[in-house]
Amino acid sequence: MKVERGDRRLLMFQEIEKGGSGEEIAEKAGVSRTAVWKFVRRLDELGYEVEVDRRRGYRLVSSPDPSPFHMALAALKIPGVERYYHFEEVDSTNRFAKEVSNAVVFSESQSSGRGRLGRRWESGRGGVYMSLSLNMSIPVSEIPKVTLLTGLAVCKALEEYGARIKWPNDVLVGGKKVSGILSEFVGEEMAAKVVVGIGVNVRNRVPDSLRDRAISLHEVDESVRITDIFTRICEQLSNLLSAFPQKWGEILEEWKRLSDTIGREVRVSLYGEEVVGKAVDVDADGGLIVVSGEGRRKVISGECFYTNY
Repeated sequence: MKVERGDRRLLMFQEIEKGGSGEEIAEKAGVSRTAVWKFVRRLDELGYEVEVDRRRGYRLVSSPDPSPFHMALAALKIPGVERYYHFEEVDSTNRFAKEVSNAVVFSESQSSGRGRLGRRWESGRGGVYMSLSLNMSIPVSEIPKVTLLTGLAVCKALEEYGARIKWPNDVLVGGKKVSGILSEFVGEEMAAKVVVGIGVNVRNRVPDSLRDRAISLHEVDESVRITDIFTRICEQLSNLLSAFPQKWGEILEEWKRLSDTIGREVRVSLYGEEVVGKAVDVDADGGLIVVSGEGRRKVISGECFYTNY
């Protein structure tokens, strides 16, 4: 399903959610009463329950989870986003997002979900699998900042669960990974389109092989809803992207406040090289500052392991 900014279905949905007669809804949305009736039928097919009363008209009673129209409304509030795509299954939201611009892509499952360093991301039904594609026209060197910003958005969306950020792009709950982020770019080096993929374990089952280091939110909150988590992430992305890059310093300080990595003994590995020491800071470029007996070193990217559990 594709929903664009200004789509009349969004207007109809909002009016049905508030409740009103077919005539009132049609007038506010600028469509015919027949169009409203057909849309209500479509909502029923999607799993929404709409109460129909001859005197009071239409009223939304319940929504499926995930709820495509609630999610479209949330996604289209992000600065620069013009369209929202909702799939039951896609191979990879990041792969699809590279083919579109200024969009949010969500899928209820992925057949070939990818994490960092080419790893497979388990993407069974019940999680949030989304990608943000924005023509930000920033140099490739700025993408680490977008990665950190996105991690902060997810962490703030999950803050009630005690979420913390593990450098560079994992979000932890109870010390276990609940979310991962994959940033990529498409285009010229100095004017890249940024594609950021976000995966969050919400109601999906974590494979037994990963249970010692990964967690799903329903393990700590049985009532958690995919739609709510997606909406909170979009709200946080909207707030942070509205402030970026002008308030990058404030964003970075907020990231540090929620960091699980600063102060830890770490081992950072990338392409066979390892940096071992104490993580003491993250600099303005998003690099991790590690101090050891050999001195102070900045690490731009890599896989971070804690060594002082």
